[in-house]
Parts: sequence; structure tokens; C-alpha cells
Amino acid sequence: MQIVAVVSVVFLASLAVGVWVAAEPPDAVPAFDDVDEQRASLDGLVGLRKTVYERGNTTSESVERVWVRPGTGQYRIEDLHDDPRWPERKVANGTELWLYDDDAQTAIQIDISQTDHSSSGDRISRLLAVVRAADGPATAGSVDPLPVVPVASERDGTTSGIAGQITVTYNGTATVAGRETYVLSLRSTTNATGVVSDFSQRVWLDQEWYVPLKRTTTYNRDGTPVTITVNYENVTFNPGLSSERFQFDPPAEATIKTDESPTQSHFVDIAQLQAVTNYSVPEPTLPDSFDLREATRTVGNVRSIGLRYANETATVAVSKSNLTWYQPRTEGRNVTLGSETATLRNIGTELRISWTCADARYSVAATGLSAAPLIEIARSVACR
Repeated sequence: MQIVAVVSVVFLASLAVGVWVAAEPPDAVPAFDDVDEQRASLDGLVGLRKTVYERGNTTSESVERVWVRPGTGQYRIEDLHDDPRWPERKVANGTELWLYDDDAQTAIQIDISQTDHSSSGDRISRLLAVVRAADGPATAGSVDPLPVVPVASERDGTTSGIAGQITVTYNGTATVAGRETYVLSLRSTTNATGVVSDFSQRVWLDQEWYVPLKRTTTYNRDGTPVTITVNYENVTFNPGLSSERFQFDPPAEATIKTDESPTQSHFVDIAQLQAVTNYSVPEPTLPDSFDLREATRTVGNVRSIGLRYANETATVAVSKSNLTWYQPRTEGRNVTLGSETATLRNIGTELRISWTCADARYSVAATGLSAAPLIEIARSVACR
């Protein structure tokens, strides 16, 4: 028997918000009542990880030795294929990540101190909570699929752009890498065409530690079919990892570079965000049922601030950036925001209104809302 829960999901940059609706009683679903406890008690794991990436007629694969402490940002990945396109070693201690290329003797240092290292574990807990609660009333919250490629991989595996309704299905059990697993399936039910469409994912979770030992993700990206399969072998849990395993000292002859990728900071309210940014922070007018869930500031070549609001059935994201030169490729219709003319676009189940002012570009996007209330929210932002 398959147990299905329905999740309305839209990806706004790196954010996803969902509304969960029960579809069948969970007669065959395990309790999953020890998920957080077990994951918290997991000190680490080591194993071989094989990733097969297929896009159109092109196939590539990697085999890596992986040491990781889930939820801490500490990991070490060594490429066993010696693929010249990717660093042979990736070592992270939770605050900095080193990518080292043995052949070029080049070490790249990346600041990861602002990264949310608990996000993957939170996704697993939320997915299992959806399935476990499938016999109750609809529940509001946030849920994402698991990342489609392993941590620190540079392959083009992002599914940013998925919009629509996703079903979460419990498919029983199976054996992976000699261990018993729970099998979950996620599938997008939207018929809309977006950057990413026809999304589906199957995940095999270790029954003891709730770690994904295998996941297969398929979707179309700009019309091209993509399949990514990640599979662990020879896995050992709690092997007694030392902190030295996650330290990296570049060789004396190495050329050291500092990565200048954008960094993102999170704040609990608008006042804290306003205190650290030169931009005026928009304060949109929304129905009383909406609460502010997140405020962010991103600094890099592109500077932006973002606000995310949600209630039980909808989410609204407001962003303001220095991308005044940006011209979207998707078409839309003009809407009037006071003295400003904006463009309303329908991207799957996501509605987005964007416009450019003298010194900033604005965007107000939503899922679970129709165009009329979204336009009113955008009018409350205008060029402020």
C-alpha cells in the first residue's frame, strides 16, 4: 500500500514553502518517532559515494571516499577517479571549506561560517513528519526535496525553479549497501513549464540513522532531461572520527586563492536587517494571517535583501537588489503600482511581480495567492 501526502512547493531562490494535505490513512507507515533523537546522536559516517549525472546524451560519474558529521558542516571528500574537472580533496571544518587540486597545486579557501548546516537534516525530519501525519488535518510548514547532488559538488545539479504541487509517498522498505532503508518518493504534479519541470525524487533512508544512502532525482531543465543518482557503499556509522580529519593545511608549494562567492546572513526581524544594510528595507502590507519567517542579506557582486512571509496556505517573498540591469527572459503582462509599471509573470504555480527603480530592482513573489492580492502587496512596496 502506498501512503501519499500532498505538498504545495515553490522554490524562491533557495527557499521553499509548502502546505501539506493528507491523502490516505497511514496504515503501513512507521512511527518515525525517533528521527531527531537518532540524528542528534549520530557522530559521523564514512563510506564510498558514487554519483552518476546524466543530462541529455551526456553521462559523467564520480566515486568519492566520504567522511562526514551530519549537521555540523564538517566533511572530507576525496575523489577516487582523479577527474581533472573537479578538486581531488574537499575539506570543511564547519567554518571554512578548502578545495584542493593536486595537479595544479591550487587551494581555494571558502568561508562557510554563515551556512545553515542543519538544513538537510531538517528536510528529512519534515518529510517524515508529512508522511507520519497523513491521517490528520492539513498542516502548514516548509519542506524541500533533498539536495540533488552531494555537498560541495560543483556539478550543474540545482533544481532551483521548481514550482508546483509535490506528492510525498511512502513506498515501504528496501536494502541498500547491506542496510535496511525506508523508501520515500517525491513527485511534482504541476503541468506548468518552468526552468525545471517534471521533477521526481526517490530517497532511501537508513532505518536506524535516517541518513539517505541512495537518492535518484529526475527532471527536465530547459527542456533537457536530467537524471542524478547518488549511491553509498561500504558505509560505517559512528566510526570514531577525529577533528583532525576535517582540518586541511595547504602544502607549502600550493597557490592559495580566496573564493569571493556571495555570503548570506539571516536575521530574526526587519530591525536587525535594517541595522546592517544601506538599503531601506521594504515593509509590505499583508493580511494579518501572514508572519515574517525570515529576513536575509546577501553580499557579493550582487547585493540584496529578502523577506519571507507565510501563513497556513501561502507564502510571499519580497526582495530588493542592485540588479537594475537585469532583464528576465520570460514574458508577462504589465501592472501598475502607483507611478511605477511592473511585470507580472506566471512561473508554474508561482506568481512574481518585478520592477526597477532608480537604484534597486524589486520583486514580490507568491505561491498560494491569486494575482489581485499579490498586486496589492506589491503596491505597498513600490519603490520604497
